[in-house]
Amino acid sequence: MSNPQTSSIEDLNHALLSHNPFNEVTVTYQNIWQQEFPDVAFLNAHASDAVFQTLQQNYKTSIVITAEYGTGKSHIISRIRHRLKSQGGALFMYANKYGDLKNIKHGFQKTIADSLNQQGSQDVRQWQELATNMANETFIQNKIRSYSAQELVDKVTNSDKKAKGLISKLTKSFCQLKSTKYPNLNPDIVRCIFWTLSLEQVLYANNWLGGQELAQHKTVELGLPPQNLSFDAVLQILDLISEYNQLVICFDELDNIVDQDPDLGYARVQFVAGLIKELFENLERGIILSVMLPNVWKDKIKTLTNFPLHKISSYSDDPLSLKFVDENAAIELVKMRLSDFYTSKNLVSHDPLYPFDEKELRNLGKSKSSTVREVLNLCKKSLPSKISPVFPPPEDPVKQAFDDEMKQDVESSIDDNYLIADALLFGCKSLIGKTIEGIFVEGVTDQVRRLKRKESKDGFLNFKIIGKQDEKDIAIGVAVLQYDGGHALGAGFKRLIAPQDYSIEITRGCLVRSKTKKITGYMEATYLQPLIRQGGEYVELKEEEIKPLIAIRAVHQKRSVDYQLTEEEILKFIHEKGAKYNLGESNPLLREILSDPSYQVPDDVSMEEPLMLSSESENNGYESENDIDLSGF
Repeated sequence: MSNPQTSSIEDLNHALLSHNPFNEVTVTYQNIWQQEFPDVAFLNAHASDAVFQTLQQNYKTSIVITAEYGTGKSHIISRIRHRLKSQGGALFMYANKYGDLKNIKHGFQKTIADSLNQQGSQDVRQWQELATNMANETFIQNKIRSYSAQELVDKVTNSDKKAKGLISKLTKSFCQLKSTKYPNLNPDIVRCIFWTLSLEQVLYANNWLGGQELAQHKTVELGLPPQNLSFDAVLQILDLISEYNQLVICFDELDNIVDQDPDLGYARVQFVAGLIKELFENLERGIILSVMLPNVWKDKIKTLTNFPLHKISSYSDDPLSLKFVDENAAIELVKMRLSDFYTSKNLVSHDPLYPFDEKELRNLGKSKSSTVREVLNLCKKSLPSKISPVFPPPEDPVKQAFDDEMKQDVESSIDDNYLIADALLFGCKSLIGKTIEGIFVEGVTDQVRRLKRKESKDGFLNFKIIGKQDEKDIAIGVAVLQYDGGHALGAGFKRLIAPQDYSIEITRGCLVRSKTKKITGYMEATYLQPLIRQGGEYVELKEEEIKPLIAIRAVHQKRSVDYQLTEEEILKFIHEKGAKYNLGESNPLLREILSDPSYQVPDDVSMEEPLMLSSESENNGYESENDIDLSGF
């Protein structure tokens, strides 16, 4: 007689058939920051333990982890991040997108901002943890009570119009306190970190700290200069973190960027190695962690001439190597996944491994070469046949990979000009040889050169589409301009409306920009209207239209490492399933770029000019230059 608490076989089978608990086999960006990927703690514990033990020793080091495909590199990262989130001990930064390699330092500034904008161990953003530590040191120095992070966020957020004055006084007091140790400390960086305490302003502050230019009225409101894009800003932020926290900086997905840079001749992972070297030289304490394939370490890093390898791997001469799954790990991996699934469905199984056979799983572990991904994939593929004599054919692996990437949140990436442009570029390449919107697409190139300055590539025109329309040669220059501030936006506009001034050979310009990002009336009159009159076009960037392009681009980038796919399989999927999933010639955003220009300025793209604060109102809430009384707290 079965235990009355156990669920029936019918209920278990119904749940398993309605949702395969082994569908997710790849660790995603969301698994790093939000929902932890199911993890067997003892699997490759030597690697994660090395990180936690080093943190306790409170000095700086760099660790390299190498592992073959699917052995759990990203599992280790997810484990480290979530243990730090639950237990504290360090702030965590995660780099898996590297942008324009020639400006990799600037790209890393955005990585810092995006990482510190994630929730930390105190149920607030990591920026707010740092700001609270900085503020509390200042309060203690001024004999004022300290606050928890949540208390301080509530206090600044609820200060309404007084917030600017409170931030100003706190900034002055902190900079004075640290003037001896950091004589070159930038008060604007300090001020902006304190602004992250305001829930109303935190996203603007995060963008500024990440190097993005804010709209002029917002910089006036926050008391900041227009932009702060520099590696010096990165180093100052790291110095401030080191005052109060340990730090783990993790570099991931290096395996997907081993191709050569066409201009400089270096592998992309080597650019990242150069960045790691500089960070290590300037870091006071903390850990720099990089994960990669063994052959990437051997062929791309160790072969660098006159390169100080000890700054990439100071923990040991040789990288820490991850191991394959053994019998016990295979059993525990499957048992844990099933346990989580049954619990989520309020079911109790009579056998923790049901519907799998323990002997089968042990045999998989005995091979000494099985990976985490292989074990999960085996369960994913075999589960239907174990509980139903009639089961659907296996799903298209490209479709599975595409679905995984479509689950990723792109909202935080919608302002990433480089990422959006890269997705559009890849999408346009799938159109080569086809006639779209009356244009026969002959080619697409991101090598949009400025011949007068002999530069390899223009920094604002992302790519151009080359083709024929009515037997006439055509070259459409595409610029993704999601900037808020006027300087970068104006520079991009100038390329579109006067390409001859920059020796850029295009027949018309195409601006890609979200309509929610308003431009000033001056920008519209000076740049947008001339662009439209010249036959250029404003193409609205919509999240639902760019998301599938970002997803399929990610599948292509990860095709070898994460998904074991070929380029031919991906292109076939775009060709055959594009109409269903808004890919290739069926994507409305790509079609709009190629469509005939309307010669009309779109509605609702400009904003009412914000009232500029007068000097009197601008100083409202500030104390005099020498008065830094913090009693307002």
